[in-house]
Order: sequence, then structure tokens, then C-alpha cells
Amino acid sequence: MKAAPQTTSAMRARALGQTHPRHLRSQGGVALLMVLMCLALVSTLLAQMSLDGRRDIERLSLLQAETQAQFYANGAEIIAQRALTDAAVRQASLWWQTLRGRPIDYPTDEGEIKMVIEDMRTCFNLNTLAGRQHDLAFSQLRQLLNDTYPQGIGPLSADTLAARIADWVDADSQARSNSLEGTDYTRQEPPRVTGDTLMADISELNWIAPLDTQRFLQLPQLCVLPETSAWRLNLNSVTLDDLPLMNALFNGEVAQSTLIRLINARPATGYNNLDEVKSALGSDDQWLTEKGGRLTLTPDYIRLHIRLTLGPSTFNFTRLMQAEGVSAWAPKMPAARVRILARHEGDVSAWMTPPQEGSSQKQMRPAKARQEQVPEEKTP
Repeated sequence: MKAAPQTTSAMRARALGQTHPRHLRSQGGVALLMVLMCLALVSTLLAQMSLDGRRDIERLSLLQAETQAQFYANGAEIIAQRALTDAAVRQASLWWQTLRGRPIDYPTDEGEIKMVIEDMRTCFNLNTLAGRQHDLAFSQLRQLLNDTYPQGIGPLSADTLAARIADWVDADSQARSNSLEGTDYTRQEPPRVTGDTLMADISELNWIAPLDTQRFLQLPQLCVLPETSAWRLNLNSVTLDDLPLMNALFNGEVAQSTLIRLINARPATGYNNLDEVKSALGSDDQWLTEKGGRLTLTPDYIRLHIRLTLGPSTFNFTRLMQAEGVSAWAPKMPAARVRILARHEGDVSAWMTPPQEGSSQKQMRPAKARQEQVPEEKTP
């Protein structure tokens, strides 16, 4: 007997039954691969999201710390302003020690505030080279550079550097001996011209030929103030390390032993008036009548250095202040008001290192990272 022919549906079922296991194994492999790919993609996305989240948290933490640091800096600024306008502060020896470089520390909940008050009457103001007594200022600058750097500064001799600084500041177009002026700088690399006006920042020294990005750091005795009046030094703030400045102030015409005696005889709270200075000099006070006007006993320009430590972060600020309404020979009289001339933010050099015996106090020179001019702000 012949077998009954198989129907189409039976044949299809038979075929499916034979191929189904292999087909399932193939689909299972593809599905597993897709699952592994999805897991890898999700892991990568989660890792990136976690990294982004940590960065956002760090960014917010830093922003919070910066905001908090600004508030602390404003507080330190107010402390300095009150010190300049409070008569009681000037009676304390700590105030005069602070003007000579002693740091002041204030602890906070998350770190500390460290302040240094730098009397700007303990350096040579380069803008006096553009004033009425520019010839005197030029001879004083030459004396200072020759006494401090007898071997010169880099490739320049002391006299050459003094001449090029003077030509950079003065308004005329006549170059001094061994100097450059005006368009002479257009042949330099990079091409430039002299400022022919007051310096706004001590770092302008770097542009004097030959270009040197570190020159202003090598000349800590020099500074820039927004005035062109005759150069003066504060006798209550200078130290024995400032003898080259004192010698240059008087063009070497006053014996160094006399200058040393003036500094060593100074009371802890500073000289109170001209009579006390004459008393310290004894019979050797004739020169004071003629040249005493080059001295002052009262701080009027100060630079406030602020270093804030908040947890792992450190912030640095600098304020240039002017005390108005003070008398040069009445140091105990407080300022009538204080102007904030400029604010700087950024890193500073090692000015926070406490002064050691016999070490120079002139290491307090901040790097100018960001500057905000504040010409009108005052305190009552």
C-alpha cells in the first residue's frame, strides 16, 4: 500500500521542527551581544555623568570659596582702612612693626587670613622722573642702582638702565646717553614705542630694551605711585636693609653712620615729630634743615597684601590705598579718609614669609594678574 501523501501544513511543521533549535541559538547570540553592548554603553555614560557631576560639584565649591574669599578680602580691606583712620591704632608699636613687614594673622572657621601692610614710602617711585624735580630724581635713581647693582642688571649697566627708565617715563623725545627713545623701540623685537607718560604698573620695566619678563622682580627697590612729586622715604618705616635707598635719597651727601643712627635710635612707636629726629641726631643735624623735606614720618600710600586659606584653596589679593588728610611730620594724626586706588587679584611672590633678622623686607612684590582701578572709593 502506498503511504498517504503528506499535506503541505505537515511538511511545513516538519521543516520548522528541524530548523527551530539552530535558529534560536543564532538569535540568542545576537541578543546577548546586543545586551553586552548596551551594558558597555550605559557604563560609559554613567562614568561620564559621574565625572561631570564631580566636576560640577568642584566648580560650585570653588565658586563658593571664591565668593567667600571676596567677602573676607573686603573685610581685611576695612580693617586696614580703620587702622589708617583710627588715632588709637597709631599709638601702638604693633602698627609701626606692621608697616615694617610684620604679617598679621586672623584665624577663620575654614582657614586663616594673613595680611602684610607695605608702606610705599620705602621704595623709589619711578614716576618722580616725570615731575618737576626730574633731574634730582634721575640722579637719585642712578645712585640707587649703582649702589645696589654695581655689576649692572643683566646686560645693562646701572647708568644705562637708569637712562632708559627715565626716557620711558618722560614726555620728551630726546634720548639720553646709551638710551633709547620713541621710535628707537620700533626696531626692537617685538616693535613698540616708549610710554612717554607715567607708569601704571611696575611690570612696565620689562618692556625696556632689551625685553626681560623678569626684570621687575629683580628690582624690588623700585615701585610706581600715581604722583610725580619729589621722592620721599618714611623714616618710621625704613629698616637697615633700606640703607641704599636712604643713601640715594640724599645723593650720598649724608654719612651712612648718621643714617644708621637715625634708624637705630627710632622709638618702638616711631618718631613723633621733627624735634625727636633732631634729638636723635644730636649736633649733627645741620643737613636736616636743607634736606629734611625728603623725609616723612607718616604713611600715606600703602599696599595691602592679603592671602586667604579656605580649606584646600588659597586666594591672593592686593589693594593700593591712599591715606588723605595726613601730615608728613605728625604721624600720630589719623587720616581723614582713605581711597582705594587699585585692586589686584592673583598669585603673589614669597612676600608672606615672615622677615628674618638681617633679611631684606623688599620681597613683597605681587604679580599683577587682574587689576581693577577704583579711583573714587573713599571712607568717611
